[in-house]
Amino acid sequence: MITTFIDNSNFTNSKTFLIPKNKNIDKLCKNKLNFIPKKFYNDIVIPYIDREGITQVIALGDTFDRRKYVNFSSLDAAREMWFDPLAERGIRMSMLVGNHDIYYKNTIKVNSPELLLGDYNNIEVITEPTPKKFGSRSFLLLPWICPENQEQVMKKIKSSKASVCLGHLELNGFEVIPGLKMEHGIDRSPFEKFDLTCSGHFHMKSKQGPIQYLGNHYQLYWNDYGYDRGFHVLNTDDLSMEFVANPYNTFNKVFYTDDIDVSTFPQLEGTYVKLIVGDKKDQVKFDRCVRKLQQVDLADLKIVEDLTQELGEIDEEIEVEDTLSILESCVSEYSNREEIFGILKSLYVEALEV
Repeated sequence: MITTFIDNSNFTNSKTFLIPKNKNIDKLCKNKLNFIPKKFYNDIVIPYIDREGITQVIALGDTFDRRKYVNFSSLDAAREMWFDPLAERGIRMSMLVGNHDIYYKNTIKVNSPELLLGDYNNIEVITEPTPKKFGSRSFLLLPWICPENQEQVMKKIKSSKASVCLGHLELNGFEVIPGLKMEHGIDRSPFEKFDLTCSGHFHMKSKQGPIQYLGNHYQLYWNDYGYDRGFHVLNTDDLSMEFVANPYNTFNKVFYTDDIDVSTFPQLEGTYVKLIVGDKKDQVKFDRCVRKLQQVDLADLKIVEDLTQELGEIDEEIEVEDTLSILESCVSEYSNREEIFGILKSLYVEALEV
């Protein structure tokens, strides 16, 4: 099996374990954020690997978050909960270099996986187009496409006889985050030759024809709230794919009423919580609710008042716009509004990842 990061190397059951994008494992290991990833790896991923006999992992890029530096406490946590257990079990990993893994934007020669994980003999870092055989299938593994390697990569794609392509791709027409599609990436048509193309990079799960973005395997930002995250298992015989959901949310919303059940609050430990205040008639009960949340070891707590309760009934419908809609309306009067809005969208996506 393969899961967006994992592949069964003995292939007796023709399965490969895939972990979409190993998205920024170091980011989620910081401070209290490490609570959810550790639960996910300790309770879900590693037991699944043991149970299913997985022997090979394929990581689709962005193992690390910051291009310029690494948080060493995060690196230590990542080793403890992910890399060390794989090494102890003799599980091999093919790790694609993603755009967050590279120091320079125009070359992947200086990259964090090679520099930080070189002492793991079971990890192969993919820095150039690499053909592989998993089970009965031929695969083409691709690192991040940058100015230095673009010509080489595109030639390899054109000449490849592989049936499956795995990469860290930035293809046009796919959803990057909720409500935002990529418009300045690579044409997807060269990848339609493969029976299946799976990619990391974008946070959203999506599929168009034989091309699939597998998304994050845990929530990274508030705009991930409400979306399923997890890993995938690919059967290399028939290319069917199983999605294994991550049951742990990094971000949670609690909707307050005076009769709210506070007994469930301990389940929110280690997460980011927004308390949405709706029907608040008893201030004493509300204060007690807030204290109960504060007693839980949360990563963060924000209290959001429901403005409709303050405004009362109004005749006109209030339309709540998302950030991108507001930005678009702000530049709608300019003659070069499309160019300006394109820049703002790029900045918005970058800001979400800071």
